[in-house]
Amino acid sequence: MRRKSGDKEKRIADAAIRVFGRDGYHGAKITRIAEEAGVATGSVYLYFRNKQSILQYLFAKLWKELHVGFAYVAQQADLDPRTKVELIIDGILDQFEKNPSLALLFVNEQTQLLRDGTGEFMQYYVDFLQLGERVVRDGIRKGVFRPDVDPRIFTNLVFGATRQLLHQWARAPRQFPLDTVRREIKAVFFGGLLIPLSSTAPRA
Repeated sequence: MRRKSGDKEKRIADAAIRVFGRDGYHGAKITRIAEEAGVATGSVYLYFRNKQSILQYLFAKLWKELHVGFAYVAQQADLDPRTKVELIIDGILDQFEKNPSLALLFVNEQTQLLRDGTGEFMQYYVDFLQLGERVVRDGIRKGVFRPDVDPRIFTNLVFGATRQLLHQWARAPRQFPLDTVRREIKAVFFGGLLIPLSSTAPRA
């Protein structure tokens, strides 16, 4: 496989997101991706070996961007744990807000890639979840989050719920407006995560 850079590779990748989001991975065809990108079918193979390599490329790029953004947030010493969790949720939703096709691709195809356990994206994905656990543990240590919360389960719960609601938004944006989704996710999870102020207030 020859790897090139430039506008044509981006056009193919963007077209693949739209085709995978609309037709599903198994229903998508290289010829349709090429047509959507405005390139010859043979040109696709100058950049990607096959349909699977396109999918892996897209997920590696997505999770690298999510991980880099989250790692930056997690390292900010001046941010409190609650703010970091909020920024994590916002970062995930912001990634898909301008591209519903990417959200459909994400929710429909990631399970298969996780089951295979292959691809460059796996390391970014694992690191992303571990950063989430670290932020929750830090919040527990600082007395901001409840000590009975399991960081691993909570992180996966936040991610799983966000993933499901992204799916609903991408399919029916009027019924699941993203601003409402964003607000409700935070309200539900902080309601279960934060220590009530009355529990932390000094006793008379």
